[in-house]
Amino acid sequence: MIKPKRSAAQQVADEANRKTLNPIGSRQTIADSQATPEFQENLKRLKSERLEREARLNPKRKV
Repeated sequence: MIKPKRSAAQQVADEANRKTLNPIGSRQTIADSQATPEFQENLKRLKSERLEREARLNPKRKV
């Protein structure tokens, strides 16, 4: 089934409606590979700290 083409004004209005319904989901996300090196380092540091914390809290589990 082919959908009829929408005008530019209709597309803009639909996008605005989508953003109002889901403001968090409509935010642009950046892939890890596109992030700045400082961001990547911070992400790795936070992940390692979280894993260490989880290992201390749950010593039975192998990480």
